[in-house]
Amino acid sequence: MITRDHLPAMGLGVSQIVGYGTLMYAYAILLPHMAEDLGLTLSGMFGILSLGLFFGGLVSPIAGKLVDRYGGRWVMTLGSVIAAIAVMALSQVEGTRGLFVTILVAEAAGMFVLYNMAFASVARLDLSVPPQKSISIITLFGGVASTIYWPLTLALYNAVGWQTTWFILGITLLLTCVPIHFFALRGAETLPDTPPRSPRPNWPELTGALRRQGMLWMVISFVCSGYIMGAVMALWVTNVQDLGHSAALAALAGAVIGPFKTVGRFFEMVVSKNMYPRVTYALSLGLMFSGFLVLLAFGFTLPGLMIAAALYGMGDGIKTIARGTLPLALFGAKGYGTRLGWIAFVQMGINASAPFAFAWLTQTFGGWWSFAVMTLCLCAAIATFLLIPDPRKQDNALPQDADAAS
Repeated sequence: MITRDHLPAMGLGVSQIVGYGTLMYAYAILLPHMAEDLGLTLSGMFGILSLGLFFGGLVSPIAGKLVDRYGGRWVMTLGSVIAAIAVMALSQVEGTRGLFVTILVAEAAGMFVLYNMAFASVARLDLSVPPQKSISIITLFGGVASTIYWPLTLALYNAVGWQTTWFILGITLLLTCVPIHFFALRGAETLPDTPPRSPRPNWPELTGALRRQGMLWMVISFVCSGYIMGAVMALWVTNVQDLGHSAALAALAGAVIGPFKTVGRFFEMVVSKNMYPRVTYALSLGLMFSGFLVLLAFGFTLPGLMIAAALYGMGDGIKTIARGTLPLALFGAKGYGTRLGWIAFVQMGINASAPFAFAWLTQTFGGWWSFAVMTLCLCAAIATFLLIPDPRKQDNALPQDADAAS
């Protein structure tokens, strides 16, 4: 049953559709056309975007610390104002310098309004809905961002060109996300010494040396599993064509990924009451890995390609939830926003290189081998996940771990 306390998560879910659609997915459609008009190479355009993503990672800890200190309402509201202005400014760029500065500002502002800060903001609200449930609701909405914004952006470009498209996207971001962030996050927040209204799971936190181990292996696993995301977004069509399919069929298979992200998140939301976040993350890795195995073995066929896209989409959708709930389960709510900011800093700092690395692999060895290396990245993510200590078994930890926590 939907109550008033579900509305903040639902509002943030809508803002994530607009935010990711504008600040992430629109680039895939518009940057190639901008490169032609501005006299830049495609690799140069995506190089600027990678630098923007890297810069966004640098400011993520600041965004997280501000949410922890002041709450998400003003942080996300002001962030969406700046992001909208930067997106509208993209319609006016005339050269490399203007494009570089504008994308840097847009991606830095995006770190104040996208998933990590939405998770941290809703976790601070004093609601009857548990934070992990709110996070699932937010990602359930956000899963359709690519499904909506790729065809929408292409239709706008075909109708009015890239300049006007950027302006329309910026206006939409301003008129949608600013009021949502201002009104959806205006509720009372939990105080450090006051128990929240929602029933929180009795999850023990990692302590002492196990806490440091957990953070190390969790971040490495997140980096390995997230490294392929940018590569899939940028190179899916190219690699699938290299497997022998047409561009139209490759795009169709890519379009399957978005809806199945939502399917995976809906499944997780339905069963999340009984699912510990460590299990959620394991499920996501298993589905993604299964998808790539099917792709490598049967991706040359249409059924294999579609099944692979569906499995990967479900796994990637659930992984987004685990990215928010696993740090909460392992390390607790105190400093949650700052923690997510530092995790994003490490992830984006490393993962910004993925499109270039896998583009080189595709160009040098072919699409199948590019997908094979992505599969190896998932193997590394699974291996490092297995090294994350389980706080529910912490009673069996060595005595010096308990001493280090005191």
